[in-house]
Amino acid sequence: MGLYKYLAIAFLLAIGQVALAQRPLYVYKNPTDSTDNFYTKRIPTVPIKGVLVLTLRSLSNSSKDYALRNGILLLSVIPVKADNALLYMTDDLVLTRIDEMITEVIHTYHIPVNKVIIGGMSVAGTASIRYAEYCSEGHSKGKIQPVGAFGVDPPLDYERFYKASYNAVKRNFNTDAVDEGKAIVKLFNQKFGGSPNDYLKAYQVASPFCYSAINGGNARLLDKTAIRLYTEPDINWWIENRRRDYYDFNSIDEAALINQLKLDGNTRAELITTINKGYQEDGSRHPHSWSIIDEKDMLDWCLLLFRR
Repeated sequence: MGLYKYLAIAFLLAIGQVALAQRPLYVYKNPTDSTDNFYTKRIPTVPIKGVLVLTLRSLSNSSKDYALRNGILLLSVIPVKADNALLYMTDDLVLTRIDEMITEVIHTYHIPVNKVIIGGMSVAGTASIRYAEYCSEGHSKGKIQPVGAFGVDPPLDYERFYKASYNAVKRNFNTDAVDEGKAIVKLFNQKFGGSPNDYLKAYQVASPFCYSAINGGNARLLDKTAIRLYTEPDINWWIENRRRDYYDFNSIDEAALINQLKLDGNTRAELITTINKGYQEDGSRHPHSWSIIDEKDMLDWCLLLFRR
């Protein structure tokens, strides 16, 4: 499934599923536009322990209920339209809008600035890691300091991602892979001036993590944050269905970042790998899927961090 198709489905999930779970409260930053720059919130009836921010995503109804029963305020943020998915990797507007939304919620409900965890899948997961780094650098107007951040198979090293995208176009094997590859190459060429062969420093500065940069580049900004990255590196599926190999995996970014954080002394950095858990909403097999995450286990991780 291509990036745009996935995010369109994720967008519907983020604003849907209200029949069985507690109905969310919608807050539109622009009252004339219900598709852009808004968030939904679900407020526990028990004392609030912290905020779980999901970027362009929602939990299952049973997980929502579990979170609310245990005092987790659920915040789903839609900073930009789903068809602007690539902005999640490169645009600061995404980060400032997320920051405004979180700041508004924690001030409204008197929640400490460090009782925040943010996460998402794919490029929304990239944005979540970027936001944690953004706060670490002191850019948050609300002084937010996330205690944790997680990503479900996010691309993190833009140098590696450019090369993988270029290869997907050159191999011309799968339409979704080719379309996504063309979009990524075009965006990065525009954003950074050209390929990483010619503009490596720009890629290193922009990437949440970059293997070729000293100590992973921006990885140092996560040294004091609990980080979880989820991935299902099913090499045979990727070869058969996309003609991709290990060099094309997001998994390589995720493993390298967690390793770097551990080298830096971050004892709360975790790489969670799964086997045969990746399936799309329609039941089709795909290792790059939200289903690889165990939602209850993730919520228990949040509760543990909120107690610190």
